[in-house]
Formats: sequence, C-alpha cells, structure tokens
Amino acid sequence: MTLQATHPDFLTLFPEDAAPEQVGRGFTWAEGPTYLPGRGCVVFSDVRENRTWRFTDLGVLAVELEPSHHQNGHCLDAQGRLIACSHGLRALLRQEDSGEWTVLADRFEGLRLNSPNDVALHPDGSLWFSDPTYGIDKPEEGYGGDMELPGRWVFRLDPDGTLTAPIRDRSKPNGLAFADAGTLLLADTGDGAVYRYRVTPGGAATLDGEHFRVSPGKTDGLRLDEQGRIWSSAADGVHVLTPDGRELGRIPVPETVSNLCFGGPDGTLLYMTATTGLYRIATRTRALTWAAPSA
Repeated sequence: MTLQATHPDFLTLFPEDAAPEQVGRGFTWAEGPTYLPGRGCVVFSDVRENRTWRFTDLGVLAVELEPSHHQNGHCLDAQGRLIACSHGLRALLRQEDSGEWTVLADRFEGLRLNSPNDVALHPDGSLWFSDPTYGIDKPEEGYGGDMELPGRWVFRLDPDGTLTAPIRDRSKPNGLAFADAGTLLLADTGDGAVYRYRVTPGGAATLDGEHFRVSPGKTDGLRLDEQGRIWSSAADGVHVLTPDGRELGRIPVPETVSNLCFGGPDGTLLYMTATTGLYRIATRTRALTWAAPSA
C-alpha cells in the first residue's frame, strides 16, 4: 500500500519505496507492542486470546507468555525492564531478569484497580498508566469482576512505589506518551480525542486542551519520535503529525491499528499491531527516549 503524504516532509521520514509489510497474522486483537533491545525482539499482546507473542529481529514469531492474564500495553522502565498492564490481574507488572513477574500496583487506597491498559515512562523514572474498565466490561479481555474505584483514572507510580491518581477527568483513558517532562498526551477512546496535560515535577497534571483527533477511527496507542512528531493509531493505519498536532501523512494498513512502537537493531523499524496482524515499515527516525535518571 502506498504512503499517503499530506505534507511533502512526510515522505522524507521513510527510505525510498518503503511500504508496510505484514510479518504476523492470525491474532484476535493484537495490542501493546514494545521493543526489547537486549533480546532483539518486539513483544506484543493478543489480549483476547490471553497470550503474548514475540517477533525477533531474525523474523521468528513465537508465543511469549500463555496465559498472559490478558496483558495489554507495555513499555520499558528506566532500567530497561519490561512493564506490562494486565487486564486479568487488574495490575501493573514488571518482569524481572529471572523472568518472574512482580506486581507493582493493583490497588489504590484499598480498592482494586479497574484494568490497566497502557503505560508510559516519564523522564523522572515514574510510570504513568491508564485504567479504563475494558477488562471488566468485556469478558473476552479479562476475568470480569466489579468496578471498585469511583472513576477511570490515570495513575502515576513513583520510583519509590508511591501510587497517585493525577488525572481523573477522562471517560476512557487509553494510550499515553510524554512529549517532554512537562507534557503528557493522553488518548480518550470515550470521545476519540487526544488531550494535552501539563505535568509538574511533583507529579500533578492539569488539562491544557484537546491536542488532535484522527479520522477515521480514533487514537488508541501513540508514540513520539526523536523530533517530537506524533505517530498515532487510526482505523486506516498510522497517522503521523507534527508536534503541535497537524497531520503530515498516513501509513495505510488494511486493518484497524491499535498500537505501535519503534524497534529493530537500529531502532528505525516501526511495528504496528492491527487487529489480526503485526505489521512493520522502515523509517528514517527513532523513538523519543529518556536517559535513565541519576541515582
């Protein structure tokens, strides 16, 4: 499928003749890709089939974890460890070097979380994650149960283990990414918009307005590249936007894209999870990353 440029600068982001290719298929709802440099693979979820998969730099696709307790979004923490949002366990998890999983957060003020959905690393080392109720509301995406919290919030887990809920004004908070230490972009799949929040060094967050919308569909997952451009999932593929939310162009994919990440040996491959498939395309950019915070 041909790249669709809204602005001429869009085509400079890709090698000549770059096009999306499908490298995995047969999933039910592929989600939450994150690249693990130390293992040379991208790990992603098939949420509804209760398993995660890995696709290696050598082109090998294999089951990573089954059951996965309906893991959804992933990221790496400041030490490079895999962080996972578990719908089934209603928890934020960390995978240790041994392969075992540690529960980082599963309750707030004594009440069970809903179903952590997506997670992002802040430059200060804290982990911010969205907590809608998809794992409760959709029996195919979790183990059910009752909603105990009074809302669907975004949480902040401080490196010292303190859990706070700085964002409480969204309907269905979902994908999130930091543009810088003071700016969080948050997708709300309830109303289809991506909102901008101002974040203080202490971890408070204040709504600063709607940042952008995609059409067709809505933003689920999003990532930023090293120049601050926004790469957003959509119903027709991935939309690439300027840092202030103006569309540059689109990567067409024949399925609804749920989420995406940069990876590969040099970090320039864009991986896209899209309903039943895993896709990738070569780019000329890399993910926006943060240096590990000093001790």
